[in-house]
Amino acid sequence: METIADMLEKILDDILSVGGVELCAVVSKQGLLMVSREAGPGLDSEAFAALTATLFMSAESTTMRLSKQKPKSIIVETNDKQLITYEAGPDALIVVLVSNKGFIGLVLNELKKAAEKTRNIL
Repeated sequence: METIADMLEKILDDILSVGGVELCAVVSKQGLLMVSREAGPGLDSEAFAALTATLFMSAESTTMRLSKQKPKSIIVETNDKQLITYEAGPDALIVVLVSNKGFIGLVLNELKKAAEKTRNIL
């Protein structure tokens, strides 16, 4: 029988297949790593999970004060990478690190589908 972790890993594999994604993970809003996939070595998935959850919760607090709305996603752009945090249900986030070689539109489209699948699993 397929476990929840197996199902979530398949979702992350679909995200990685878009191309340009260096790391993707399903993270609890408390910052705990559920599952992750890396395109290459060298990234600390557990630290990535904790930091991105903190970033999302901070943005959520800010947008609630300003507009009484919660964010669906957050994009942080640097010179050569983009960090995308996407809400995937009441207690989960999908986070990806995309290189400048990635196609952000395709990644966002895949994230939208992945978030819905994750909501249904969790």
